[in-house]
Amino acid sequence: MSELAIKMVEVSKSFGQHHVLRDLDLEVPTQSIFAFVGNNGEGKSTAIRLILGLLQPDRGHVQVFGRNMRTHRKDLIADIGCLVEAPSAYPNLTAREFLNIARVLKSLPASEIDRVLALVNLKTDAARLISKFSLGMKQRLALAHALMGQPKLLILDEPTNGLDPSGIQEIRELLCRLPEKTGCTVFVSSHQLDELDKMASHLALLQGGVLRFQASMETIRQQQNSVVQLQVDDQIAALNLLHAEGFQADLHGSSHVIVKDVAQGAVWRLNELLVRAGIRLHESRSESLSLEQWFHQQTQRGAA
Repeated sequence: MSELAIKMVEVSKSFGQHHVLRDLDLEVPTQSIFAFVGNNGEGKSTAIRLILGLLQPDRGHVQVFGRNMRTHRKDLIADIGCLVEAPSAYPNLTAREFLNIARVLKSLPASEIDRVLALVNLKTDAARLISKFSLGMKQRLALAHALMGQPKLLILDEPTNGLDPSGIQEIRELLCRLPEKTGCTVFVSSHQLDELDKMASHLALLQGGVLRFQASMETIRQQQNSVVQLQVDDQIAALNLLHAEGFQADLHGSSHVIVKDVAQGAVWRLNELLVRAGIRLHESRSESLSLEQWFHQQTQRGAA
């Protein structure tokens, strides 16, 4: 099997005169939880439809597990589960009856229903009417539907939309278990960056139809700049010194200076500058950027 679940090579797509994607090169490792992020209108949904073979690229090609989606879609689609819109189900059916429709269409054994219900923690609710389900339960049922047939690739577009915090946590914990438990790759597009921060192993940032960044989350965290909070006895002197040295610094409270966008390994230099200038440093505290802060930093740089 290919080490990449998805590979997009120089993919471009336009609608009329509107260029949606430009020379997109994307690589999604197998058994990863891959976060695909970007603001609305950046081309994420178009990219997902290209991966699913619902659209064809104007230029370039899409591979899934090493095979071209254009020429092998019929075979590949059997290995893909997806949830790309708000989940819909028949409210007057039970969860088991609803999943049985997919089971019959896919010629799966009856045991497959119990398997996917257990995966999403709905086995005890199999006989309940869907109309009695909470929104979070309906979302988990939709995921169970997408997992029928043990797909190797699961594609999700905003899987936690409209859920309360407990529902969001349920979905996150479920998705985190899937690669190890089932061996599938999870490709997820979401605006819930704090949730992606907790579960993603890899990330790609799309901006203006161009892939601005892709890496493992480990690499992103290693490269992330920090926010450093300094407690000093002379705020103004410290602020002026740091500005003169090119740091982005602001006053905070009556005794602190906040320094933004500090490169990894440069915190020691802040301390050294203050000590050499005779400014007493009481405390130095460094915090890495959250994924949401990193995202805003990257998109602002890309727009500049």
